[in-house]
Amino acid sequence: MNVEKVRSDFAILQKGIVYLDSACMSLKPRQVTDAMMEYYNEFPACVGRSNHRLGESAKNAFEESRKTIARFIGAKPDEIIFTRNTTEGINMVAHSLPLSSGDVVLGTDK
Repeated sequence: MNVEKVRSDFAILQKGIVYLDSACMSLKPRQVTDAMMEYYNEFPACVGRSNHRLGESAKNAFEESRKTIARFIGAKPDEIIFTRNTTEGINMVAHSLPLSSGDVVLGTDK
């Protein structure tokens, strides 16, 4: 892995800092912020709620991203859900399991 190439995708890292506050806010690579700006500038609409041309464009981009992620991780597009953050995602999974009082959930960082 070319670490300098990866670092070049993060504008703030070009200022010679080391960022260690990912629990507060994770850094976003330039490709992500570019896509966010494209959304805000080109089709600012609510996916699934806006019934007009911009809403259709937003929905198509949203569904295309779901397909791209599914291909990348070897899943089906309808298995991909988006959450606000990791904690919300983990809580959704935990609450969907048939756990009972006294059950143990083991987590790992590997």
